[in-house]
Amino acid sequence: MTTSNQHHVPTVVVVGIHGHGASHVDAARALAETGAIRLVGLVDRAFTPEDHSAGDAPLYGSLDDCFAAGQVDVVILSTPIHTHLDLAVAALEHGADVLLEKPPVTSNDELDLLQAVAERTGGLVQVGFQSLGSHAIGQITELVAAGELGAVTGLEATGTWVRTIGYWTRAAWSGRRTLNDVPVVDGVVTNPLAHAVQTMLRLGGVTDRAAIATIELDQYRANDIEADDTSVVRITPRSGPIMTAAVTLCAEDTTDPVVTVRGERGAIRFLYTKDVVEVDLEDQSVRRWTTDRTALLPDLLRARAAVRAGGEAALVSSLADASAFTAVLDAVRSAPAPHPIPAELVDWRGAGEDRHPVIPGIERFVAEAATTGSTFAELGTPWARR
Repeated sequence: MTTSNQHHVPTVVVVGIHGHGASHVDAARALAETGAIRLVGLVDRAFTPEDHSAGDAPLYGSLDDCFAAGQVDVVILSTPIHTHLDLAVAALEHGADVLLEKPPVTSNDELDLLQAVAERTGGLVQVGFQSLGSHAIGQITELVAAGELGAVTGLEATGTWVRTIGYWTRAAWSGRRTLNDVPVVDGVVTNPLAHAVQTMLRLGGVTDRAAIATIELDQYRANDIEADDTSVVRITPRSGPIMTAAVTLCAEDTTDPVVTVRGERGAIRFLYTKDVVEVDLEDQSVRRWTTDRTALLPDLLRARAAVRAGGEAALVSSLADASAFTAVLDAVRSAPAPHPIPAELVDWRGAGEDRHPVIPGIERFVAEAATTGSTFAELGTPWARR
């Protein structure tokens, strides 16, 4: 390796800089201030006066314009779900590594295509499941392997969040199953609470879709959208315990989502948005601690440097590790449309863009579904399919 290559500072572009993309811009700027990267482009379809006044990176209307302007080593993609595949392929074909927001793609076939391009080009793809960077993942895995729980009997994921009308009207693709006949798959399971599903799969040791025997869905919507806002996903692996995720965006209040590993002797709960672990074993006091977290962009840069030095390096959230999650997404994509909850069974709170639906008793239904491994229909909820 030449001296110039040894001291090359990776150049980074962020595509999609508003909304959640703003957090990627902040992360890139923080690294740029340390000299770890050079931020060489911000890409979006429209820019605010604040974007123009920042002056720390050129503004471009397309990723192609960035490539034409000079070398790009890493592309961060925080764009609408249905644009991910084409943009990620373009970045890889130009020799860049990619940090790709979740969900990475909209089908199993798209995942296979993107993996094939990554393998052919030698590019790295880190998927934006930040929860997988939590050191709690390894700690919980070690506790389970050490037999703290005894035999694992099941895994659960719960999430009770609030999303307003403004959330669903913020973009043309929000809450859509398709847009202009193109799959979008933007619902509670696949986007807002996708981390709950992916983290449950990781803790259950199921990352490859080949490890899944069946995926059962029970999906509903209280909002006037195409996609689901309240769902149960029950995953039966070919080996190991059943995993059940029960999630909603129609709660009284937003609470911390939790992934639970349950065993013969108790349970381990992971509050993944806070990196908090709770170990609750029979005849013992509850142990609770907070862990550190590895951020996805620095991890991608570390892996990139290792590969370019002739070595190998596993990513915190690789494209391959999104295989099982994408199988869940693919099942959602191909399933019938979510069942609408009758209006008389939904309470609406707030006004204007802050108006949001509340399904009475949903917190109890979510907890019971997850704990028992049941669908809402099996529980006999008032609004469930009959």
